[in-house]
Amino acid sequence: MKNVQWCLTVPAIWDEEAKQLMRLFAEKAGMIQGNLCLSNDEASPYPLRIILEPEAASAYCQDEARRNVQISQGDKILIADIGGGTIDIAVHEVLEINASSGITKVKEAVPSYGALGGGTFVDLLFFQLVNRRIECFSDFCRNSNQSLGLDISSWWQRLKADYDGGDYSGQYYLINSGLTDAWKRYDRERGIQKADNEYSHLHLAPADFTEIFDPEVRKIIDLIEQQIRDVKILMIVGGFANSAYLKKKIRDAFKGRVKEIIIPLDPGRAICRGAASLYMKRGYIESRISRRTYGICARRDFQVGDPIELEDIDDDGKRKCTRTFSVFVKKGAEVEVDSKAKRTYYPAFHGQQKIRFDLYSSPRTDPRYTTEEDAKKEGSFEIDISRGKSKGKEREIEVTMLFGDSVITVSAARKNFGKSKTVDCLEVRFDRS
Repeated sequence: MKNVQWCLTVPAIWDEEAKQLMRLFAEKAGMIQGNLCLSNDEASPYPLRIILEPEAASAYCQDEARRNVQISQGDKILIADIGGGTIDIAVHEVLEINASSGITKVKEAVPSYGALGGGTFVDLLFFQLVNRRIECFSDFCRNSNQSLGLDISSWWQRLKADYDGGDYSGQYYLINSGLTDAWKRYDRERGIQKADNEYSHLHLAPADFTEIFDPEVRKIIDLIEQQIRDVKILMIVGGFANSAYLKKKIRDAFKGRVKEIIIPLDPGRAICRGAASLYMKRGYIESRISRRTYGICARRDFQVGDPIELEDIDDDGKRKCTRTFSVFVKKGAEVEVDSKAKRTYYPAFHGQQKIRFDLYSSPRTDPRYTTEEDAKKEGSFEIDISRGKSKGKEREIEVTMLFGDSVITVSAARKNFGKSKTVDCLEVRFDRS
């Protein structure tokens, strides 16, 4: 694995903690070098590339989009990645097109969004129906026939992919499983009387399929509906996009409202293939929309209206307000990949030897204080400023946020004292919800 460049795809709605865990797990698994890797000699030295799944899908599907419809600069493409446990929605605006290679550059038109949902939630509704119909089902599978649950699950997965609505039903015969007798005995003990042949099989009627599928299908269509206006191409990918019923419902809902609805033959693999393609197209995503406001906890002159509990007097006798939110990028701002934002900070006291920077994020557009209840501390680091003590509070420390490919890298540098050494501190997932 030493010569492998690993690309890890993640849902766009995942937060910072989840993505950081995946990075740590990659180290523990020996995929990439790091503090948690047990064998750095055998692990890949190349940085792990985090790729958002809707963006990978966009890169994969663009060739098919170009074949099926005339694409122009400014056209918008909505990508719905409908997997097992998450529904991710991204809207890309086409910026550049090459006659031979197709779409070469896009930008996020709106912040990516989504919800928990998809194929496994449909599975959950199926097994809830089974347990309502056969109340002893779970106990029987757990205590008497553990393979039965797996067998019924496999049967259900085939039905789930094939079901396309209409007069569709399914039957699973239970005679050889032992459940028939256990189910009959369970009902008799509770005074429930049914014909013996009703215990021989599990039957799903058309109404049962509707009950199982429609809650998730409605959720998916509602999420797409939020941003479908002005969209030219709708792309559907992900494991649950194999469902014939979901594909039919999406086409029924949006046919005539977009120029083209693209669902690859193997939508479950579109993410993996697109991730490899996207890694090679490093400039494909030009900019993203920040989903949160990011900044540094800082001090400034005390102003009218500042909370009195945040007031502090410095060693020159001046009133200062502590724990203010010094903004680097605002929620909703369009941020180009690899762009930078810089701010200069100064020590709070003349004899200060270290300065700590705390990075915060907020769902607000204009947060004022890091003490606000919805402000979230993302990380912190310290920089040694003892060498320039003679300059007192005139020492300048420049903090830079580099907005990389779905990652913010924060660094600090001494500007007018000591060695102007840049100190890298931490990375933050820029697409955090």
